[in-house]
Amino acid sequence: MNHLIGDLRYAIRHLGRVPGFTLTAILTLGLGIGATTTLFSVVHNVLLQALPYPDSDRIVRVFEVGTESRRASQMADFNFLDFSERSRSFEAMAQFQTLPAAVSGGDEPTRVTVGQVSKDFFKVMGTQPHRGRTFHPEEQQEGAGYVAVLSYGFWQRYLGGETDLSKKTLTYGDNVVSLIGVMPPEFDFPAGADFWIPRELEPPTTSRTSLNKRVIARLADGVPLERARQDVSAIAGQLKQEHGEDIWMVDAAVSPLHEETVGDTRAPILILFGASSLLLLIACANVFNLLLARVASRERELAVRTAMGVGRFRLFQQFLIEALLLSLGGGALGFLLARWGVGLLRGFEVSNLPRLAEVQVGGTVLLFVLGASTLVAVGLALLALWRAAKAGVRAALVISQRTQTSGGSARTRGALVIAQVALTLILLIGTGLLVRSFQLLLQTEPGYRTDGLLILNCQLPWPTSDEQAEVQGNFHERLISRLRAFPGIANVAGINFIPLKTQGPSGSYLMLNRPDEVMNFDDFRALYNTPGRSEYGQFRRVLPGYFKMMQIPLIQGRLLDERDHEEASHAAVVSETLAKTTWPGENPLGKLVQFGNMDGDLRPFTVVGVVGDIREESLESEPEAILYANSLQRTRALSGAYNILIEPEADASALINPVRKLVHEVDPQAAPSIQPLAQIFDESLAKRRFQFLLLSSFGVTALLLALVGIYGLVSFRVAQRKQEIGVRIALGARTDQVVWQVVKQGLILAAGGVVLGLAGAFGATRLMESLLYGVTTTDPITFLSVPLILIGIAVLASFLPAFRASRVDPVTALRSE
Repeated sequence: MNHLIGDLRYAIRHLGRVPGFTLTAILTLGLGIGATTTLFSVVHNVLLQALPYPDSDRIVRVFEVGTESRRASQMADFNFLDFSERSRSFEAMAQFQTLPAAVSGGDEPTRVTVGQVSKDFFKVMGTQPHRGRTFHPEEQQEGAGYVAVLSYGFWQRYLGGETDLSKKTLTYGDNVVSLIGVMPPEFDFPAGADFWIPRELEPPTTSRTSLNKRVIARLADGVPLERARQDVSAIAGQLKQEHGEDIWMVDAAVSPLHEETVGDTRAPILILFGASSLLLLIACANVFNLLLARVASRERELAVRTAMGVGRFRLFQQFLIEALLLSLGGGALGFLLARWGVGLLRGFEVSNLPRLAEVQVGGTVLLFVLGASTLVAVGLALLALWRAAKAGVRAALVISQRTQTSGGSARTRGALVIAQVALTLILLIGTGLLVRSFQLLLQTEPGYRTDGLLILNCQLPWPTSDEQAEVQGNFHERLISRLRAFPGIANVAGINFIPLKTQGPSGSYLMLNRPDEVMNFDDFRALYNTPGRSEYGQFRRVLPGYFKMMQIPLIQGRLLDERDHEEASHAAVVSETLAKTTWPGENPLGKLVQFGNMDGDLRPFTVVGVVGDIREESLESEPEAILYANSLQRTRALSGAYNILIEPEADASALINPVRKLVHEVDPQAAPSIQPLAQIFDESLAKRRFQFLLLSSFGVTALLLALVGIYGLVSFRVAQRKQEIGVRIALGARTDQVVWQVVKQGLILAAGGVVLGLAGAFGATRLMESLLYGVTTTDPITFLSVPLILIGIAVLASFLPAFRASRVDPVTALRSE
């Protein structure tokens, strides 16, 4: 213990005498540990940590699987009822879906996300309410009064944490909702739900191809996942045999809820964590190079201590204490940087990164920091001991001589710099591929304008009756009429789903030979089952003027206009992809289409025009087949959460508050959302931008560390060769020759690192394939430009020591020895 305390005091004094070295090492390790810890926080909370529900490993999602092994995210109501009745693998099954809506009952109307859930939903989740209760059986049937269980956040935010729920009600559409319970703070399923109401208040959809609800289940005790998969697959086969072509499903699938929650974000998160780990390795290589320089300067001291009988264990203890002080200092800094970094990640608000709000720097992350710091310290101490042992023996033999860097030490430091350059190259090539992907994505033409408009949405609930739909339609008609006469507004249009914001409805449409070919849904199903008479596409309802406002070009025919009034035959404009898919080589104008399964209206469409393709789901997705109906012609077209597009005459931001005031004049209970179209476009790129910025920051940091590493090694070698350089100059060597001799050292190191890094990059970048758009994992532009940039940086890092070397005074250099 006395030795340990003595070594600790000595290490503190020794590091205090070289503050530049100490601060540089701590800062370098802090950057590496901070980056790795930030991403470990994401990995731990998103990928490793169980969901915050009792026995969450037993909670699963159940899916329908159609032809071509295509899995549907939703399930038909009657199929769900059959699964829940026939399955023996589940303790409970439930349906759920989220709907946007507006409610009143607090201080003012507000926009909410409503979770519609069937009986046994809370049994599946296994979570008891924080206050009150969940649904009683008599509340979960058609015609019952509306009741709601609130999320903890909504209860606090909108109702002020009112303890007596019987004092409060909410108005949801035309319904007064009684409040019966509050869920605990950690309960957030479906994600973002503000409150939950019984799904059974509405009748089930009878069609077995109408996939409108998602399904969740809890495995029964002792039932493994594989048995549940076999069970649902067998039931799916039975249903297909019983209902034939009336059912889309040919199989069923079961997947753990945690896996579905993480989704396709697992690979990007692990890749970013790997990139941060590379940065930590680069930082460690940099610090070890600094330590080698310190060992070289302490050879005489180490030789004396060895000669006096100090053993290797004692030397290791000394090195370990010094390395621990450095790495724990770096770990403390890294922990602070990680806390800042996690806050920064939350600030990105990437909507499709799950559980981001749960990411925090807690006890597990602190243990990770301590473990990483200790591991780094042990590694540094062992390497330092290995070099010191060699140096100590040599120095003991030539103790009277001035210390010179041994060839072995120089080779070790050179090898570390080469490894550092190689790791940096791998990281930079990965960054370069993402940069190229992001550039190509931004250059992708979406097919419509992406700025200059305002999107107004009043978030009305989905109508449950024709009367409610008519009331909502009248509201939107009055609002649109007022907006068209409002000062500062150039034009107004509308659509039920905005591109890039929400996924709109899609389904199968029929190609008709005559207008009366489908008179009822039995006719629809019969024609649907006839080969070659149906296709799959998106269904959108727009107001005339939408295409011109969104700058979607007309390819053929005409656009929707005043001729397409309510009493006229129903007109449709189709996308170029739909026209080519449905009628290849034919003129689509005048063709008849039946899309009545989307809105319950069986009146056929006549195609009057073809417009350009758009990328609706994302910029990365291929254009889809889309049919555009006239909102003024279709039943319930202007009901629900309809989107109104406003084109301002001048500054769009100046219209936001006046338009909000106008909406409240039309309906004081409305909760409008007014969002610039440019913001929607920007949010659609959030995930890509998040990956790009994060990996770019790692790449730039690694590049700086590589620059410092090359500069430090070249400077050290110049200092050691000062006498040799003086002799060369005295013998007539020119300045450019001296500069080249020094710069060549940096180039050799960089070239070795580039060769090694390219070999590693060809393998490592294959893991990034899912993150790339428009480029391959072996993109030649990236693989040529990044090494050239890195070599240029090496020349830059070597030039300053080379310039100093060329200014060496030969006389002074010779006398210094």
